[in-house]
Amino acid sequence: MKLFLTLLLLLLSVTLHATKNMNVVRIEFEGHRYDSLRLILFLDDRQHESISGLSEDGSYWIFSYPDSLYDYISDTYLSTPGTDFVRHLIRFSLVLQDDTLMAGRYFFGRPSSLVKARYVETITHPNIPMIRRGTTDDVILGTIISDDFEISTDDQDLISSMKIMHYGYGYYTEELTYEEMMQQDMDFIRQYPNSRRRISLLSSNMGLYRSKDDIAKLFNLFSEELQQSFYGQKVDKYITRRDTVFKNQMLSAWDTDMPELIVQDSSKFNLILFSASWCGPCMRQIPIVKEIYQNLGDKLIMTYVSLDHERTVENWREKMHTHKIPWRSLMVLTEKKDKAIRDDYEIFGVPHAILVYPSSMKMEKLDLWKEEDRQRLYELVK
Repeated sequence: MKLFLTLLLLLLSVTLHATKNMNVVRIEFEGHRYDSLRLILFLDDRQHESISGLSEDGSYWIFSYPDSLYDYISDTYLSTPGTDFVRHLIRFSLVLQDDTLMAGRYFFGRPSSLVKARYVETITHPNIPMIRRGTTDDVILGTIISDDFEISTDDQDLISSMKIMHYGYGYYTEELTYEEMMQQDMDFIRQYPNSRRRISLLSSNMGLYRSKDDIAKLFNLFSEELQQSFYGQKVDKYITRRDTVFKNQMLSAWDTDMPELIVQDSSKFNLILFSASWCGPCMRQIPIVKEIYQNLGDKLIMTYVSLDHERTVENWREKMHTHKIPWRSLMVLTEKKDKAIRDDYEIFGVPHAILVYPSSMKMEKLDLWKEEDRQRLYELVK
């Protein structure tokens, strides 16, 4: 064992010297052994890297990856190889100030992280919706097996990322008012100004916040290093971007496949609803949108823009029939077009609604879940 570790560390030191910058994650498992483990790095634009671990005894594992990937990582998790329908994951729990944090995804610090993990139990979760491997939108039902470990570590990036996942920092929750969510986020960032997981989450969830000023309040609490990082630059670009006019584009109609402008009649208000067949909240929001259509349909033009790709577009067409949607529906169809649409209209998640003003084509984001935003829509259109 000692000889193996010596040779392994020697190999890593040679690799580090050869590539100049590598990050290393070391995990000591107690009470459970593995034949194979992978560290999955989720990167920007929903890409990922799979890093195979090295171990002689199945208990002590070392994962190393180029530091050039680090700035693009949004989060990570550990798993065995698994299959399309069975995912075998590793969850961490951590006792912090008499509170037990639990997380299935986390973020390791650079350049090295050491974790000691004691096995607690294995839990099987059947019939869980998941994305088929190698795709971005093929949803299947599978089984998730999670091995739970209680950990100890000095890695502050790991600790802060577990707090984020456990408490839901940076995510929308009906349990908090908007003001409480803002205060909670500010308090967390003040405590962890170097949390890379938090700034990556902010960059992908900016649609949660009412204004760019609110996002700027959070952004300015991060360290200067993180403000200049890859995800920090994305946030800064969004804050400083001043586009307020809707960029009209051509997309395919859901029933004829013919190209149409998103806004066909600019003499009226247009409500553009970005949605998808695989988006549960989008489907649950349909009754709210139908009520708006019934009340404002003569004064307001409503248009769905489906972010479904070719693989799931038939599911979208089926939803249109099943829910008897009376308003227009357009589709992006391809992943390339999807990315362009998300960038052009600053979409960080669906459902996402944009109100386009008559004549001027000025646009405003609305959250139709919120009573105050729906009331504003009625006041503007009526």
